[in-house]
Amino acid sequence: MVMMTKDTTALYAVSGGTADNILGNLVWFSVSDMEILRDELVKLAVTVGLPEKYVPAPIRPSDAFRRATSEIGGVLRSNEEMTEVLMVREVLSAEERVIRHLIKEVRDKKNVQLHYEKIGEIEFERQWGTISTVALTDEAKPALHKAKVLYSKYRDYFISDHIRRLIKVALGDCQAVGVRPAGAVYFTPAAYEPTIKALNSLVKTLPGNAVEMHYLPVVNATEQKQMLEEKLRGHVLSQVSQIGSMLGGNAQVLNVKKTLKSLAAEFAVTLRAQNVVSKTTANHAIYQLQELKEQVAEYENLLESNLGEVRATIDILRKQVRIMLDRVSTESGVA
Repeated sequence: MVMMTKDTTALYAVSGGTADNILGNLVWFSVSDMEILRDELVKLAVTVGLPEKYVPAPIRPSDAFRRATSEIGGVLRSNEEMTEVLMVREVLSAEERVIRHLIKEVRDKKNVQLHYEKIGEIEFERQWGTISTVALTDEAKPALHKAKVLYSKYRDYFISDHIRRLIKVALGDCQAVGVRPAGAVYFTPAAYEPTIKALNSLVKTLPGNAVEMHYLPVVNATEQKQMLEEKLRGHVLSQVSQIGSMLGGNAQVLNVKKTLKSLAAEFAVTLRAQNVVSKTTANHAIYQLQELKEQVAEYENLLESNLGEVRATIDILRKQVRIMLDRVSTESGVA
């Protein structure tokens, strides 16, 4: 038996055991810089039995363009008298094209002045997914070349952010609950072990050593159940706080609440004061609260614990959002 330290999970894990004696798994992972074609990732996922739905959608060329051009700015040169900074500014975003300018900002420290000069231009053609550049000065050429290189990379290859998103979405479907505030360590119920195993197999087949994932089973014991119930309540608090923030609440205020009851009261205040939230946002909040309620019910069965007050509170919050949605629809003239 291996005991995870207090700084990580404070949960006991075992390297083996019968299925009847296992609550679920502790899962942790890390992702560093990597590149992989989407088609290759899809093939690997299918091979290990992971549904293709977890693979992020194909990259939009316009997103690759914006990401690439956003990374070419920075300090060109600096001394005691002045600093020259390269900035990228979007001047046009139309149906057929996007244009961004390279601007050199000169910060004159001696005379406390700012000077601006356009030194280059980058144009993205949406129909063809191509970019063209114009260098007005020699110092713009390295940045423009870098933009082209990065665009080719981000257009064709998934990077670490995509892999991280894949794992997190899959863990979300596995009803994962974070058990370590300062790091990516999660608990997933035993029912989702096939997905966890498929994820782990996928990680092992990815090129290089950029992604790492481990999982250990958690034994079915009173101490572990109590710990998981505590973590679940914390998870619910965090999720409700995020939903409240999405609806216009003060995230800093919401996050300091110590109980679901007090958080719910703050949530109610937010909804009474909020009149500008969109119908789409309100419906999304209702959906998230329903998903959260179902997750709580699943853990209630797993932990053999009565979490009825948590489910009831979530139901109240859903009704409050529904009332707000009806009010906003009426005020905006939406039937």
